[in-house]
Amino acid sequence: MKKKTIKIIGIAVLLAMLGISSFVLTDFIQKERIRRQEEEAALRVKEEAERIAAEKEAARLAAEEAKRKAEEDRRTRNPLSGLAMKETAIGKRPVAFMVENTPPARPQWGMDDKNYSPDIILEAEVEGGISRTMWLFADMTSLPELIGPMRSARPPYVRFSELFDAIYVHWGQSDSAGTYIGASDVIARDGVDNINQLQYRGQVELFGRNRERDVAIEHTGVVYTKNLPKAIEEYGYRTERNNDHFTAFEFTDEPLTVSDTPCNDLTITISSRSWVKHWTYSKTDQLYHTTDFENDLSRKNIIILYDQTEYITKPGAYFSYCNYRLENGTGMLASQGTIMDITWSAEKGKLVIKDPDGKIIALNRGKTYIAWISENLGGDVVINS
Repeated sequence: MKKKTIKIIGIAVLLAMLGISSFVLTDFIQKERIRRQEEEAALRVKEEAERIAAEKEAARLAAEEAKRKAEEDRRTRNPLSGLAMKETAIGKRPVAFMVENTPPARPQWGMDDKNYSPDIILEAEVEGGISRTMWLFADMTSLPELIGPMRSARPPYVRFSELFDAIYVHWGQSDSAGTYIGASDVIARDGVDNINQLQYRGQVELFGRNRERDVAIEHTGVVYTKNLPKAIEEYGYRTERNNDHFTAFEFTDEPLTVSDTPCNDLTITISSRSWVKHWTYSKTDQLYHTTDFENDLSRKNIIILYDQTEYITKPGAYFSYCNYRLENGTGMLASQGTIMDITWSAEKGKLVIKDPDGKIIALNRGKTYIAWISENLGGDVVINS
């Protein structure tokens, strides 16, 4: 018999001995039962509230741990590709290389390197319908043995490299004349940390000529990348990344389609004067492939940035330089065999890419090709589903 029941009976017996009426006794027992039920109900409510609070606290701690792990995962991954990278490269500045893209330059040294292909390849027009590429690597110690053919700097590429806080490596540069502002002045004005072959007088063999191809000498300049860290040290350049002026992309945890619009093949025209790039999606490796660089180049993400451009002819030149505004515009993102519209902008020293609703886009983890095309001078994209 429960103690509370015994207590009530005991009280009832005592009341009877004192001559208390049965009515009063019944009323007392009923009230005592109600009080006990209310106490038990309150206890259950308290226990349920404590259980819910404990579950919420456990969920909060789990969310904090997941956030911590996600931040740690992001911190330790390549900020340009979302892929794994060496511990020694975490938080370091990327490097950018100006690489030629005329037919005698193809296939470029290092572009499709099995282990160390560029994290990002940017292609845009330089002058006279000729496109040039800029390669970005997050880890300056994990590079192809050779990179090239190296060519000279142009203002749009210098400015684009600044969006990634990159150390800019080039072989020559355009100079100002008339209304044209050359790369040399942009580098000086913006204080861009750069290594120019025409001015390099360091102690290591950084630049050279590779003559294994039967091409003119201007298509043979290369960088011996194993000596790049030493050359950067000679210049005394900062190697820690400045995150206030660095574009760190967001990445998905798993490969995701970007829309319901299929994109198994796309053709990109940089401008009406320039060359065309054909990309085909492979369901086997879930990558886009092109042979237009005379190799089998594959990329996880294809980003198209539409921009306003203008041609400027400086005194004495027989061609017109192509300048890009680099402020904002529309574009497209192709990945996982699908394609979507995007908007982009250069904001506070960073490249910002958003979906049509204004939300920051997370890329699929992998390497990226960026086509910087002229919206007003014939740039075009044709999609085949």
